[in-house]
Amino acid sequence: MKVISFIALCFFSFYSVAQHSMVLNSGDKIEGVVLGLENDEWTIFTAGKEKKVHMKEVSSVFFKEYVPYDGTFVPDAEEKTLEVDGFTVKYQVKDRTMIKKPTVSIGTEDHGAVVVNITVDRYGNIRSAEPGASGSTTSSNYLYVKAQRAAKTARFDENLKGPLITEGTITIVY
Repeated sequence: MKVISFIALCFFSFYSVAQHSMVLNSGDKIEGVVLGLENDEWTIFTAGKEKKVHMKEVSSVFFKEYVPYDGTFVPDAEEKTLEVDGFTVKYQVKDRTMIKKPTVSIGTEDHGAVVVNITVDRYGNIRSAEPGASGSTTSSNYLYVKAQRAAKTARFDENLKGPLITEGTITIVY
């Protein structure tokens, strides 16, 4: 019976995100939000960061209530890089994939990287784009405007069960 309960717990953890307490074999307790279980490794969001915990280290998991991912920017999310018309474009948006690359152009000799803070709705549309975020290597107003316009032309995959707005960044290296 315990084995069946544990299998059911693992199965449902793939399909739901729940606020929970994870008790480790050491007796330590981790409070957070389960993000998934993959390859015998739990991913838990706790203290503002994702943490990986191997299944062998876990004694039990107690689910409390459903708490969805709120869409805030998670800097530890995987950064993806692509080439667009000879420019390097990087993006970091949790649980989202870019399905339409931004239209990047330049009409100056200025160079540098512009980090654009973006918000993406459930349908994959860019709702806001603010250039000049931390990590930018230029203060060129021209490049800021070009990067903002380029970021607004990108599109991400739909996530109809996700948060209304998801935050992230797009970096364009000119």
